[in-house]
Amino acid sequence: MEAILVPVDFSSTSMNAAAYAMNYAKQVGGKIILLHVFECPLVYPIYQGAEISPQGLRDINKKELHLLAAQLTEKEPLVKVECMLYDGKLIEVIKQLEEAMLISLVIMGITGVGRMTEKLIGSNTLDVSKHICTPVMIIPDKVSFVKVTDIGLTTDFRDVVETIPEKMVKKIIDATGAKLHVLNVDFANQWTEDVLFESGLVENMFEHYHPKYHFIDRDNLVDGLNEYAEKYSIELLIVIPQKHNIIEKLFAGSHTKELIFHGEVPVLIMHSNTVKQPAMA
Repeated sequence: MEAILVPVDFSSTSMNAAAYAMNYAKQVGGKIILLHVFECPLVYPIYQGAEISPQGLRDINKKELHLLAAQLTEKEPLVKVECMLYDGKLIEVIKQLEEAMLISLVIMGITGVGRMTEKLIGSNTLDVSKHICTPVMIIPDKVSFVKVTDIGLTTDFRDVVETIPEKMVKKIIDATGAKLHVLNVDFANQWTEDVLFESGLVENMFEHYHPKYHFIDRDNLVDGLNEYAEKYSIELLIVIPQKHNIIEKLFAGSHTKELIFHGEVPVLIMHSNTVKQPAMA
């Protein structure tokens, strides 16, 4: 059974991502692990005239976590939900868990630009996706679950064998049963000999899935991806950030933030074959 880790801080952003994760787990036959990580504050809150103790604060967080699990289970009783509570820093805890457990996917929410209510999850999602090996699915805070039937894989057709994590991509396609769309985001270089060669490698890689191939020909890459996703009913975009190429620019610069913050499609961040991958569930 697929183990999907869902960090929550009880904000609306993370609650929406948890609801999305439950539906996604139902589609792929997985289970949910709700994770709440909190750091002990310098000053503890006052309740009924007395300062709450560290254990008291932990008990409050534990109660909130189990309440959320019960609410999610009530809506999707066929999906198994587990709870984990840790003291510490979010990224460090997730790194420890991905090494110790067979986590196949992390699903996190992200808060839109201009929202002042984001808590720990909304502000750390991109950092988590950059620094762990496990794929991270990022859910914009206004996105509700829609069954994943079409997946868009973004590539610039450069060094595809070294960069595209073939097994991970195939695992997502097999789990969802979705159709694959390969999206060339480097339209300026679409007819070079290198691109033709690399596209042939991609075709061999995914030949059993009969993918559709398209070039994103908009000057504004984010607008092009969003338009394509809407036109072809893409429910999930896979982005594989690499150094010194157009995907890295998309990932590291403001484009990714625009794509995630303003887009209406979840973005799945996968790291390349050059990054050591954890064991798959």
